[in-house]
Amino acid sequence: MLFRLATQTDVPIIHALIQDYVKDGTLLPRTMESLYRSLPSLVVAVTDNQLAGVVALHRLEERVAEVRTLTVAKGYQGQGIGQSLVQYAINIAETAGYHKVISFTTQTEFFARCGFSIIARDKVPTKYFLDCIHCSKLFRCDETAMERVLVASAIDYMAPVQMAKNHSKLGETHIFRFSDSMAECEAEAAQD
Repeated sequence: MLFRLATQTDVPIIHALIQDYVKDGTLLPRTMESLYRSLPSLVVAVTDNQLAGVVALHRLEERVAEVRTLTVAKGYQGQGIGQSLVQYAINIAETAGYHKVISFTTQTEFFARCGFSIIARDKVPTKYFLDCIHCSKLFRCDETAMERVLVASAIDYMAPVQMAKNHSKLGETHIFRFSDSMAECEAEAAQD
């Protein structure tokens, strides 16, 4: 599977994928124009030269990004493409220095498997003022707010303090290793 930035020629295909899920109420509608405007943030998964899925990572606040437009083509469901797209977006968010990623979704079990937790909507007021206020479902919203706190960002803030508190022996250096999922962190001491 190949991940790449979406191109203008992908937009009609992405729009058609989204429309499949708009019909059953899973996704909110997107216009072709809104997809063209979002082009710089759209990443597609390509399998067998076919567009199998799409995800977007949008900046909401200085340290908060949102996973949006997550869609997997119906013929490619159940193959881990959705989770791979979410993980790809999270990797981009970590690299960009975001501290957390949110999603407003009807697919809470899926996002929970991706490491997200349910939060109160009022924890993300920027989302409300940027998007929700313009939504046709504003007063009958069926989406749940979820977030994933990014481990690397939290460690960036806390590592120097934690190391000073827990590892104050002179001459000891600590190397932090992260697993692929960024869910585990182990430290080992290395002597000079």
